[in-house]
Amino acid sequence: MIKKIEHALDSFEDFVMILFMAIAITLTFTQVVLRYVFNAPLFWAEEVVLYSIICMSFIGISYGIKHHSHIAVEVLRAFLPDRLERQVYGLQLVIGIVFSVTLLVLGTDLVTTTFNRGQLSPALRLPIASIYLVIPVAGACATFRYFIELVRLMRGERQDEAEENLNMM
Repeated sequence: MIKKIEHALDSFEDFVMILFMAIAITLTFTQVVLRYVFNAPLFWAEEVVLYSIICMSFIGISYGIKHHSHIAVEVLRAFLPDRLERQVYGLQLVIGIVFSVTLLVLGTDLVTTTFNRGQLSPALRLPIASIYLVIPVAGACATFRYFIELVRLMRGERQDEAEENLNMM
């Protein structure tokens, strides 16, 4: 069951990252051509590109957890015995869970508050709450990733990050 959820989350993250990257690149290129060649820019393009980059950044939190690509202080862990190294990594995961649950809870509060106020984006006139929705979604995805990583650590199934990153190349 967990493997199916993890696979679905992998597919979701890949799709979202590719979609928003394609939107940002295509609109940026189109905007440059329209602005400097035809002197007729799209008034809404910059807003869409900005929201695309924001969505990629938030979904990238979970994606980074999966690939062990977040910034970490490895110097301390390199000098610790294996038993302590595992405990420090476990503490790191627990702090990550606290952070991601905070994103989920406060992000949900932000979406609800903004939705109730009826705030709209400047150019597209979209509800800002729909843009902010990426925050609790990212929090939920990151919480799941951190939790799975913590369970793997407790079971002794955790693969060394350096080895995993080498396998990805």
